[in-house]
Amino acid sequence: MNKLAQSKSLYLLQHKDNPVHWYPWGEEAIAKAQSENKPIFLSIGYSSCHWCHVMGHESFSDQNTADFLNKNFICIKADREEHPDLDAYYQEACQMFIKSGGWPLSAFLLPDLRPYFVGTYYPKTPNQKGGPSFLQLAQELERVYQNEKEQVQQNAEQVSKALNESRKPKEDIPFPGHFPPPMAILDAIKEYRDLERGGWGEAPKFPHFPFIEWALEQMLDGMVEQEQGHFIIKTCENLLFGGVFDHARGGIHRYSVDKEFLVPHFEKMLYDQSGLIRTLTKLSLVYPHAFVFDALFSTLLYIEKEMLSDNGYLFSAQDADSEGVEGLYYTFSEEEFEDLVNKVESEKELDLELYKKWFRIQKKGNFDHELNVLSLDPKYKQEYLGQETWENVRKIREQALIARKMRIPPKTDNKGISSWNFLMISSLVDVLQYCRVVPIKDVATRILNSIVDGSYQNFLLETKEGKRRIRHSTTLEPEVLYLEDYVTFAEAMLRLYEISGNAIFKDNLKDTLDFITSEFLKDDRLFVRSLNQTGAHMAPALEANALDTSYKSSVATFCSIVRRSSVLFKDEKWLKAIEVMMKSLTQQALRNPIVSGEALRALTYPDTTYRAMEVPQEWQSQAAFQELISYFMPRFVVSYHQRGNDEWQICNLTTCELQGTGIESFKEKLIPKKAN
Repeated sequence: MNKLAQSKSLYLLQHKDNPVHWYPWGEEAIAKAQSENKPIFLSIGYSSCHWCHVMGHESFSDQNTADFLNKNFICIKADREEHPDLDAYYQEACQMFIKSGGWPLSAFLLPDLRPYFVGTYYPKTPNQKGGPSFLQLAQELERVYQNEKEQVQQNAEQVSKALNESRKPKEDIPFPGHFPPPMAILDAIKEYRDLERGGWGEAPKFPHFPFIEWALEQMLDGMVEQEQGHFIIKTCENLLFGGVFDHARGGIHRYSVDKEFLVPHFEKMLYDQSGLIRTLTKLSLVYPHAFVFDALFSTLLYIEKEMLSDNGYLFSAQDADSEGVEGLYYTFSEEEFEDLVNKVESEKELDLELYKKWFRIQKKGNFDHELNVLSLDPKYKQEYLGQETWENVRKIREQALIARKMRIPPKTDNKGISSWNFLMISSLVDVLQYCRVVPIKDVATRILNSIVDGSYQNFLLETKEGKRRIRHSTTLEPEVLYLEDYVTFAEAMLRLYEISGNAIFKDNLKDTLDFITSEFLKDDRLFVRSLNQTGAHMAPALEANALDTSYKSSVATFCSIVRRSSVLFKDEKWLKAIEVMMKSLTQQALRNPIVSGEALRALTYPDTTYRAMEVPQEWQSQAAFQELISYFMPRFVVSYHQRGNDEWQICNLTTCELQGTGIESFKEKLIPKKAN
């Protein structure tokens, strides 16, 4: 019988009525597989995934398919958002079997959890290129399990060994004693640029927020030449003009299925909103245009209105589908768009055909079912970015949002994921530190106050021994400790301390860095989950990825935090802990810079260039100090003292180089006056 009905996971509950005898991931299912010597079919997905819905409808709701699975496999459903360790391990295996990955993930395992085949989506009927249906695949894998057991065991053992070695670079890339400068990195990937549409590579196109953020930071630091800078700006523009950005509500969809950032996969993930907010905040410093601030403001309002729970944490995702159709909620027919334009109040009558051209509206649609994804054609940006015309674009977007409110919305997955909430905390701190637009800061402040309190209430739990532990998901009992939760928490604590001076955040940061090195670090490598936890229902702990995946790498983020925290605490112990890790990180970043944005942030500046600015706690309330820290200074970390005087100092890891008294002298040293 199907055992998903008692789950709290929306994804599992979506499959509770399948005829497949699903088990949730856990000891019961694995013990049954081992006692009956049956292979395991493990299906991993998430609630907002369109192709997960398709496979669920086509195969898992089909009685014939279910009968075969129930007879020959122990079938397990896992929510990838609840079990990032499982997902990381079997996604890596999937890469070995089919050279790609994604969701839904279809993993066929031996009873001891070693994979003997892993793939992704398979249709109900064979595809035109000769690929098998899902049932044909399952039948063949059941046959080889029964009839070729020795070969299956050998293959599974080879894959398991390869997984243990999968994160190690094959050979070192030689480079000078210092890390290559930003222009060398950008020039190395010139050939992958899409000069016409922005972004890198072919479809599908992902935003690559960590990389874009790093590039924007280097522009702010004066390290990027004009031609490359123009391309970075063009990429950001096309992301915000394209349909991958939600023009009615704000926020961004997961990725674009085409080269133009036009048609997205429509699910909205919390971690993508976090990456978008960080990127927009830095973009607004480089390119302070109204459309950038509008995108930031609308995205923050979207988070506040649609993603904030009554318990203070943020929900994890919104579905791609509504009423069983992908994108239906977000798209408009030509007639519906004309109605939006006609409802706009303006001193001059709007030229309907002109706005249809700007918004890429077609009678046959630019999407399925003669529907249109709202976007702005970059070819006409000089026309619609004018003050009057942009105001009309805003009004059309407002009408689109009003119209959408009359529709049945996609489902929101109301689970809270701690790491994704912590990512958002750091993003919101960026807004408060760098953005000077008061309405934007006001919304960011409201959200930040809610989720800081909500995170403490829902994710930070105390054990019987009085130790604080982080709960990964609101839908699971706190059992497994995950690296990403602790790394993102450490980053959030550092950023909160810098803008508040609250010593509690500083203490939490220190304790968390110590915990990470004791719980997740072994042989100079960080692992996805705690190495001190074992169990028959746990897949092997995989080394954490140095590359950015759906969001920035925990390994790279940890290294970034350590480099800044070391000067804050004047302590080298964490730097020593990451010495070997940094060498590996360097190799990964040189091989794959586009998916190494966070690694590049950790590597660009030498250790010796980091400084702590120690200032009086009382300066927090002074507008002059708030203005000072709104300048982008990536190599500086803010520290506070409560000595009751107005003294300040700037220190490296071992010595203090500059001292003074008063905020004016501090400002003069920090930001030298330009020569006349």
